[in-house]
Amino acid sequence: MKFKILTILLLLPLFSFAGGKTVYQDNCEKCHGFSQQGFLGLPLYRSTIANHTDDYLKKTIKYGRPGRVMPEFDLSDTQVTELIQFLRSGLPEPKYSDSPITGNTDRGKYYYERYCTRCHGDALQGGEGVGVYLYWQNNQAVSPPALANQAFLHSASDQMIKHIILNGIENSEMSSYANKLNDEMANDMVAYIRSHEKPMVDGETPDDEPLSFIYESSKNMKDTISKLKKGATAHGFELHSSRHLTQNHSDRKQLIVRFFNSDNVIEFLKIDQRLGLILPLRATVMEREDKKVIVVIENYAYTLKHFENQKMNKAASDLNKQMKQMIEAALDIN
Repeated sequence: MKFKILTILLLLPLFSFAGGKTVYQDNCEKCHGFSQQGFLGLPLYRSTIANHTDDYLKKTIKYGRPGRVMPEFDLSDTQVTELIQFLRSGLPEPKYSDSPITGNTDRGKYYYERYCTRCHGDALQGGEGVGVYLYWQNNQAVSPPALANQAFLHSASDQMIKHIILNGIENSEMSSYANKLNDEMANDMVAYIRSHEKPMVDGETPDDEPLSFIYESSKNMKDTISKLKKGATAHGFELHSSRHLTQNHSDRKQLIVRFFNSDNVIEFLKIDQRLGLILPLRATVMEREDKKVIVVIENYAYTLKHFENQKMNKAASDLNKQMKQMIEAALDIN
């Protein structure tokens, strides 16, 4: 009996993290990696999470990082709590004072320019590129965060920022500056970073955008797929391997035709690396019960609107136009 009770007690933490693991897999794994090692998003190692309060993590999930790789997530309170428990994995939540920090912003700017510009940018804009594998600067392993990002400034407390400046983050490129900055100097730097905070403004992308564009083909399934592939090639796309919509490969009534234009892939990624998430492009061909064949393409402007990046929004709209022209020409739709 004692052995069973001990076993249950030892397994309880695993049960408590199970829900959070599912939330992580469904929402975070694509960018932060299957073991939080980072990919398009930054690594979420325990040594990083150890510096973050639950409130900071909740606000980061809620606000994301507009203009960067982190979107906002509309998760329930239970999902957020479970996700944070999973990320923390038994680590105690750090406790910081709620007291705001005051300091001399002019001196803080001098200290920032001396110690921080190399990584975080002269305008606190962060590194060019994102995450671990799509970071364009080779002298660092990851893209440094944007400290002037309004969602970051609305999520991070003064005391947390100061703690990280003085203590660094273990197993990361953020080193401790306690040997270079005294308490007053650190306060000045925090005051300078905080001086960039402005009221949060919601994105202006209209919410009435359709989720996808649907076309009805006058041809049968086989001929529609053939015309799509020929049309894609004629419009400068290279064909990628097609896939069935479901895992049941015997279902020949649903097929995803995939393609991309290698000449503009790099340009997309330079605008914003998150555009890589929608590549290769897809046209889903489905035969309905009435034998009518439809072609569905994703509305990329709708998909990417929550990132609040104007250059990316324009690229997505241009891509929509290019895709629609190709589909309409291939299916002889006027």
